[in-house]
Amino acid sequence: MTDRKDKIKNITIIFLLVMLILTFFSNTIMNYSLVEVSTQQVTSGQITSKVRGSGSVEASESYSVTIEETRKIATVNVKKDAEVATGDLLFTLEDTDSDELDAAKKSLNEAQAAYESAVLTAGITVAERQSIEAGKGSSLTQKQNEIAAANQRVKDAQAAVDAAQASVDKIKAQIDAVSNSTADTTTEEKAVLDAEKKNSEAQDSLTSAESAYTPVKSAYDAALSEYNDAVIAFNAAKATYEKDTSDLNNKKAMDAAEIAMKSANEKLKNCKANLDKVQGPYDSAKSAATDSKNALSNANYNLSVKKLTGTNTAEANNLQAQLNTATAALTDANTALTSATNDQKKVTDKISGEVTIASAYKTMTDLQEEVAKLQAKSIGTEITSPISGTVTDIAVTAGTTVNANDVMMTIQPENKAYVLQFSVTENQAKKVRVGDTAEILNNWYGNDVSAVVSAIRKDPQNRSNSMIICEMKGDVSVGDSYTLSIGEQSSNYDTIVPTSAIREDSNGKFILIIESKSTPLGNRYYARRVDVDVITSDDTKSAVTGALEGYEYVITTTTKPIKENEQVRLASE
Repeated sequence: MTDRKDKIKNITIIFLLVMLILTFFSNTIMNYSLVEVSTQQVTSGQITSKVRGSGSVEASESYSVTIEETRKIATVNVKKDAEVATGDLLFTLEDTDSDELDAAKKSLNEAQAAYESAVLTAGITVAERQSIEAGKGSSLTQKQNEIAAANQRVKDAQAAVDAAQASVDKIKAQIDAVSNSTADTTTEEKAVLDAEKKNSEAQDSLTSAESAYTPVKSAYDAALSEYNDAVIAFNAAKATYEKDTSDLNNKKAMDAAEIAMKSANEKLKNCKANLDKVQGPYDSAKSAATDSKNALSNANYNLSVKKLTGTNTAEANNLQAQLNTATAALTDANTALTSATNDQKKVTDKISGEVTIASAYKTMTDLQEEVAKLQAKSIGTEITSPISGTVTDIAVTAGTTVNANDVMMTIQPENKAYVLQFSVTENQAKKVRVGDTAEILNNWYGNDVSAVVSAIRKDPQNRSNSMIICEMKGDVSVGDSYTLSIGEQSSNYDTIVPTSAIREDSNGKFILIIESKSTPLGNRYYARRVDVDVITSDDTKSAVTGALEGYEYVITTTTKPIKENEQVRLASE
């Protein structure tokens, strides 16, 4: 029994020793696997702050040399930093037309060819062409009335054909009712059957042609209406512009309306071309259908005559006379319908031609005016200086093609200051006053240069910041780069941390402080985030505000990146 107790005791002791050893080693391994951090305690005291910034020297005012046309540079007659006087030769241009003038001439030639083609295609007289050029062509209302009248004539002619056909059909039915002929009508009946077959085929062909013609005609009518509306809109916009040519919005509205009118005209041309393709087949099919219908009528007429040879009654003779009259009336009605349809096409073609000619003439005359304007404002071959001053930048070389309004050269006017500006925070801007002298930190060559704060303004790129503007004097040129230091004020602050301890993410600036927790195996250290606002800084320290008591230790450096609430190891341990 005693031996058993001893064994249990020994086993317990061994187990505890093993657990103790394992705990020690695991604790040691864990400590060495943690990120090592260095810390400094939060302090209070003085910070001497300076506002620093870097930038390049600029001209406070400058003049940009440009031209209003695209030309090629032949020679550059001055160099950078040269002093120039008003009237001095700056550039020589090649003695050729500008690209804009060349393009306008080319467009004018194309417009003239398009206008002549439209006139010749329309087949109008010289007097009609001259009337259109003088703006005395028929009005839109007159054009619409002409088309409506032509359409109505076709509609009336078709109604007359339908009425004549109904009359013929009615008389034929009466003849069939009174006919008691016993004559042999085999040949005439076969002729009727053949005529019915040909008429059916012709009607089918007409139906097919109509299915192709109808949508194209509808598209043309819609395009014509759209163009007419565009012409009205352009004329209205033009009238508004001519009343007040100084209003750019009126000019833009007129130009937009003209573009819409030209686009509608192009669409109308395309629709007219498509209509011409299907008009011929449709007219042929319609004519063939009319002919076959007449042939069928004649075959039925011959059959009726043959049937009546055995019915020599007064009533039959009277009906036959009526049929002859009705058939003649139907023929006349079909002739009138064909004539009305042809007249309708002539009217629409004439009006379409007038519209196309008027649009082409307007395009041509507009381009003539543009060419004249470009020729009038052509600048020749010499570009001279409009002011006296110093050439600070040359953006082109000989052989360069310069686009209209591109900056070719920048001139610093005489007696104008040079400035250097840089962006700072609002807090930094509060430490600077207009008139403060700035120390130049990188004047490596000892040039006679000085800088004084001349203005403090809102930063246009970042409205929460300010721009410090310093007037630069002495041996400076545009493009020189300097780093300036402004102000030297000492103040006491309750909470000061190393600048290296301040971090920043999308939520703002913060520091990580050490937070200690006691455990049975010793203290454990964790990184806790504290959001702060930086009041001011010098080269190594920053005064901050935040949820700090003033005795915390802040993390300054780490062996690896760390996160909030992560366990860490102190460098001193």
